[in-house]
Amino acid sequence: MSEHRYWPSLDGVRGVAIAAVIAFHLGYLGGGWFGVDIFFVLSGFLITSLLLSERAASGRVRLGAFWARRARRLLPALLLLLLVLGVYALAGGPGVVPSQLRSPALATLLYFANWQQIVAGHSYFAQYQAVNPLMHTWSLAIEEQYYLVWPLAFLGLLALGRRRSLRVLVVGTATLAAGSALWMGVAAHVFGPNRAYLGTDTRVWELLLGGLGAMALAHAGPVRRRASWSAASVLAVGGVALALVVGTGPPTWMWDGGLVAVAAATLVVVVGSVRHPEGPVARVLAIGPLRWLGRISYSLYLWHWPVIVLMTAQNTGVSGAPLLICRLAAMLSAACLSYVLVERPLRRADWQLWWRRALAPAAVVVVVGVVLAATVPPVEAATARVRVTPATRAVSSAPPITLPPGRVVTPADPLRAWILGDSVMDDSAPGVTAALQATGDVQVVANSAFGGWGLSTDKTWATDFPRIIDQYHPEIVIGTWSWDATLAQQDPQAYLVELVDALRTILTPGDGVDLVVLLQFPQTGPVPYVLDPVTQASLWATQNRRQIIWNDLASAAVAFFPGRALYLQTQQVFAPHDRFFAWASVPGGGWIRARKIDNTHMCPYGAAQLGSLVVNDLTPVLGLPAMAPGWELGSWVHDANFNDPVGACPADQPPPGYAGISVPGPAS
Repeated sequence: MSEHRYWPSLDGVRGVAIAAVIAFHLGYLGGGWFGVDIFFVLSGFLITSLLLSERAASGRVRLGAFWARRARRLLPALLLLLLVLGVYALAGGPGVVPSQLRSPALATLLYFANWQQIVAGHSYFAQYQAVNPLMHTWSLAIEEQYYLVWPLAFLGLLALGRRRSLRVLVVGTATLAAGSALWMGVAAHVFGPNRAYLGTDTRVWELLLGGLGAMALAHAGPVRRRASWSAASVLAVGGVALALVVGTGPPTWMWDGGLVAVAAATLVVVVGSVRHPEGPVARVLAIGPLRWLGRISYSLYLWHWPVIVLMTAQNTGVSGAPLLICRLAAMLSAACLSYVLVERPLRRADWQLWWRRALAPAAVVVVVGVVLAATVPPVEAATARVRVTPATRAVSSAPPITLPPGRVVTPADPLRAWILGDSVMDDSAPGVTAALQATGDVQVVANSAFGGWGLSTDKTWATDFPRIIDQYHPEIVIGTWSWDATLAQQDPQAYLVELVDALRTILTPGDGVDLVVLLQFPQTGPVPYVLDPVTQASLWATQNRRQIIWNDLASAAVAFFPGRALYLQTQQVFAPHDRFFAWASVPGGGWIRARKIDNTHMCPYGAAQLGSLVVNDLTPVLGLPAMAPGWELGSWVHDANFNDPVGACPADQPPPGYAGISVPGPAS
């Protein structure tokens, strides 16, 4: 087997793989993510074929030359992508949060993007970050790590086997592959799909499987049963095609042998098309368009995802078929330019000249410099020098709260408040606290809000509530949360009973709590990390319906405690005229960001809006004095919550003509 042997059908395999991945990311092929697995198997096959060929020809493998070829093949196009994204971020291009680009860019450059994403996935807020234009580079990191380690393992197994080197190589490779595949299944069920899908240790088995195919092919005799290879290849193509169609999800069966079956079918296609190049599968894979896609597949893979992320309907003003055509044209143009002007010339260049060898480190330094310069954390959004006075729905019909006899509220002895809820309430707490305390008659003494809190997630709330009350002696409890919305939808009556029981626990006679205030959960917006408009709208509508049910049950629950519990609406501020606004307009023109880039959590201005709403609605109930001027400009606007994750509240502006986004169905 010659090192320079070319199989046209394998370019076709690459073409099918990249087409599947792009279709999946555009929302048109539910199982298109299997295209990455096709790449893994094919890469393992080709790399091992090169190693076997070199050893057969010269009796050794020159590791330095091998790694240099890999660098010339992969690094130039990647540096170009990072340079363009860095310049784009530096210029303030829409769709990129500069501070959130730094870590992925550096991880991509150093080829450990998969591990960086695994670590980031452990964060509660990871799901709320801006879409990462380099998210797809996790697979490139796994392949590059394989390119670095596999030649060493390859030579080590050969040396270990001595006279029986091939047998030890095959057995060792098969053992490593089986162990990795089994570990993937275990990791998926123990640590979650994110860890299993992105880990090098849990995915390397696919590359090793391809390597086993190369070993089998290298020592195979003449092809005698061509019809059998044709039939096997056709059946394998059918299996892969079925996975591409039904693999939406991804489904749980992929961890329990499904992914192994797809990879095995891919290997049959690869080996079959090489063993029988005149067979029907090999001939179809070798047609011109698929081979062309295969040749530019690396550049196309690099560019397709940033194009999809940055060329959105919101950023371009184009949607539907025209947007699809623009995206395809842009990614194909970028890939062709990268291939023709960068990849192919540098791969064929004479690198014996010293100045050309110096290009690589110089290019890396330039790209790193641009990335670092472009990703300096932006100025954070704060509250504007405007009076925050939301046009709230009057609650004067609610009777004033009668405090215990002898209780006189003064600035020296203010009402004691406890803030309760999930991460949205926790983000809002600095603004709500500042607004309440600006009256001089309220002091926030406890904030137990945290990410993911709800009656359904906090199994010990029945003992937690009395403990907090006993420790901080609150007189007012203010809360809102969303994590019970699914439970509330599944069994509204049961959840209402539990919510009423929770309020009854807080309002236990003699514990000192005089008032519980439940807030309508602030209207959320579309999920930004879901790029397909149809899927995004469907997900938003589903979340909205669930939240409406929770809001209705919260309103019903307070009715069980007249004079001791209130429900305050918030849609007049956060969903005026049934439209969601991530930015709020300010007098004199311009906008200020009110919600984080996740369209859910609060920036300082949003927290100030909620705080002002709470005070305005509670003023007639508690007889509160006016808030002190300038409260919205206090140091609280620099609370660390507003910069978690980093860059979550940039001082940016909405697209031209911004008028909010229509909420699917009634506002929550």
